[in-house]
Amino acid sequence: MTHGDVETTWRTRLCRSVRSGALDVLVVLGYLAASAVALYVLEVGGTARALLGLPLVLFLPGYALVAAAFPARRDEATAIGVSSVDGLLDGGTPGWYERLALSLAGSLAVLPLFGLALPSTRWGFEPRAVLVTLGGFTVLGMFVAVVRRSRLSRSERFRAPVDAASTDAYRGLFAPDTRFDGALNVVLILSMVVALSAVGYALVAPQSGAATTQFQLLAENESGDLVAGDYPEELPPGASDELVVSITNGADEDREYTVVVETHRVEETDGSLETLEESEMTRLETSVDAGATAQTRHTVDPSITGETLRINYYLYEGDAPDDADAESADEHLWITVDGTAGG
Repeated sequence: MTHGDVETTWRTRLCRSVRSGALDVLVVLGYLAASAVALYVLEVGGTARALLGLPLVLFLPGYALVAAAFPARRDEATAIGVSSVDGLLDGGTPGWYERLALSLAGSLAVLPLFGLALPSTRWGFEPRAVLVTLGGFTVLGMFVAVVRRSRLSRSERFRAPVDAASTDAYRGLFAPDTRFDGALNVVLILSMVVALSAVGYALVAPQSGAATTQFQLLAENESGDLVAGDYPEELPPGASDELVVSITNGADEDREYTVVVETHRVEETDGSLETLEESEMTRLETSVDAGATAQTRHTVDPSITGETLRINYYLYEGDAPDDADAESADEHLWITVDGTAGG
């Protein structure tokens, strides 16, 4: 077989696939592949990243859901003179216009489900986890659609229309029964796009500031594991203990952090703690790679004494000011210990 024969065979198979109803499948999977390369190989960021990711959130999951649910095409011969909505209700098969609308609605319905499920995983609401999850859902939906379409005859399979002038989308948007119906169509689509865009951009676009940083104070338990608890309850004068500061950088770029540790001698007055004396214990500087976690051990050895001591941790992105406090810090953690207990 010659090279020309191979090329002809490849083109013939592609054309047959398109004619048999696989054009939308090829477009969807092609977009997913191109987006994956752009986002995770070329590492496109900023606005371009958001624009590439938005269709994965706004449209493709719902389209895959609709494609799997409705593998058959609408019989245009029986649809003449019947409105799109009536045809959907009577025949149970949406036209092209309804598929687009249902795809947007389907994405809007699917997003909250992922929003509830992702936080319970180890990856949380990290943008990459969101895009990979939605992409996997889309691939699964299109696979089910292909299987269901293959069980129908070629004349019954859904095929994405190439000539927009002959589709329900064109008639529904640009040739409605009345101008009022046309205006309602436009308002409906714009409203859904705006609503989905607000949710989608929040999922896809990196969050700025401290929202992308997780700050924890850890201590070793009896088993030697680091936990967010088991902090020292007593620190007699001259004694010390060891704690661990954990910083997770959820941004798409490396960041420098500074943690200021201060000791406050406090006294409870009228149900609130009043600071009587304060002293800076140490400053911890660390660099955290994008998407990584850094843990820094330090010794807690207060230089001041009192019945009640509060160890304050102030987290800053970059350098910290000379006078660190809770108001200027990106994050603020503290523990309270008995500073006069006997050994």
